[in-house]
Amino acid sequence: MRFVVVFLLLLPLPALTAPSYTLTGKAVRIVDGDTFDLLVDKTTYRIRLAGIDAPEKGQDFGNASKQLLGTLCKDELLTVVVTDTDRNKRKIAEVYTSKKVWINKEMIAKGMAWHFVKYSANKELAAAEQQARKNKVGLWNASNAVAPWEWRKKRRG
Repeated sequence: MRFVVVFLLLLPLPALTAPSYTLTGKAVRIVDGDTFDLLVDKTTYRIRLAGIDAPEKGQDFGNASKQLLGTLCKDELLTVVVTDTDRNKRKIAEVYTSKKVWINKEMIAKGMAWHFVKYSANKELAAAEQQARKNKVGLWNASNAVAPWEWRKKRRG
């Protein structure tokens, strides 16, 4: 019996998180402030920025957030580190420009997205939001900023 226990302890453990992989391509369509389509060769992938939640279409700052994501992605060869796939089959990812700008963090730092703490414990993203709030950047300049998850909840009834 001891042999079996020792043998089992020596087996490699399955990964507790999904393995990540990298895609490199160009943004061809900005859906909103946290989602875009990435073209890699002749394949298009729907990418959802990990750890952030941006204002929705029709919500205050929704268009500004979408425009900022478009500006950050424009004419860039993007490195997309996919960490998961969501229920809508979007690739959840950390996205970087060729100049190593971390787009996920930049969206928060510019006050155009929230740190999505329900799905992320990233300290850099949390700090970026705190700094943006402190400096009243972007949506933090509004007195009535509503988190996208609250806005969606109200719309569902």
